[in-house]
Amino acid sequence: MPRTNEPLLRRLHLRLTAIWTLAWLLCVAALCTVAILTHARLTQLELASSLRLRATAVYGLAWFDADGKFHDETLRKEPGLLGGDADVWVLGNGSPPNVLLRPEQPRFDLADPFAVADAAMGDRPDVMREGRDRRGRAYLLQAKETYDDRDRAVATILVLADPSARDAAQAAFVRNTLLIAACFAAFGILVGHLLSRRSLRPAIASFEQQERFLAAAAHELRTPVARLQALCETARDGREPPSQVLGKVERVAGQTATLVDKLLLLARLDAASAQATREPVRLDLLVESVLPEDHAIDFHANESVVAADVRLVQTAVRNLVENALVHGANSGEPVSVTVAGNRVIVEDSGPGFPPDLLERLREPFVSGPGSTGSGLGLSIVQHIAQLHGGHLRLENRAGGGARADLTL
Repeated sequence: MPRTNEPLLRRLHLRLTAIWTLAWLLCVAALCTVAILTHARLTQLELASSLRLRATAVYGLAWFDADGKFHDETLRKEPGLLGGDADVWVLGNGSPPNVLLRPEQPRFDLADPFAVADAAMGDRPDVMREGRDRRGRAYLLQAKETYDDRDRAVATILVLADPSARDAAQAAFVRNTLLIAACFAAFGILVGHLLSRRSLRPAIASFEQQERFLAAAAHELRTPVARLQALCETARDGREPPSQVLGKVERVAGQTATLVDKLLLLARLDAASAQATREPVRLDLLVESVLPEDHAIDFHANESVVAADVRLVQTAVRNLVENALVHGANSGEPVSVTVAGNRVIVEDSGPGFPPDLLERLREPFVSGPGSTGSGLGLSIVQHIAQLHGGHLRLENRAGGGARADLTL
């Protein structure tokens, strides 16, 4: 990460992580709330249904004869219906009211069962109600009226159950849900941290590319600017004729323009969004079109069609050929250029690549001792090769000289 932009990127990273974390936690909290409320509602409905079913069973198995006598013989034959986890009361509606059926070992100490029945049979008798007995124990109550053979309401059925099992199940569900939610929250925060860093990669790459370009431009333009300043001082002092100084200024300006063009091209190729516009092209004809006519070139080519960006490939081949001509100029041997399939091979008979720099020559501003170039040519070729899904291989020939193998 570029140091000059570290505070900005760190703040942006923290802001993105905070926004993601807040959104994620809100979603997790909403899901937890819905799950807990839904579970509580379903548990309540399940318990109410169970009490209502038991009250209905008592209603169906107990009956009154023509004389108004209550019969519970069939009811007592059903195992677990009158015992188990609930108290069952049947209270007669006569005057005075009487208890027709009571639990043998009641779980709840009701001060006045008749008052409880009257309250339960209010506006909504089918709704399960909650209350407390004389000892303060909480209970759930379901009430239902029963009728005689003349369809008169003669008794009230009360079914009372302990809500502790429901509350314990709900508490366990809440604990488990919160534990799972905490795990999801931690996972989401970690994912948000990683995603925010990943989303910043284009910005980081852009900052790095800008800093590399600025550093390269400052480094490479320092020399020609210094030479121009020296030539201006020479012209001012009159140490050389103006025409001679102007010729030197023109040469330096031309070299500087070429350097700036290479810097701009390298910055464009180094950008994260750089792409090659590919189209079918005859590679052998394309290479032949950029070979200089004023130099001896030994050209060998087979007909070859590749998908490539014409302008970029021309630039890459031109850089390789110019590099070979410069370093093989004193050998007296022509530069060899071969096109085979999707490969362009350029060979010279010069001193070859410095062995200690062979692996770094594709990096910007790396050049051998005594080189007059800027060290950008091979780096540009490497970038162009990568944009075409290929690579640039550099090696020294067995008989002397250098070989550059560009594969598209």
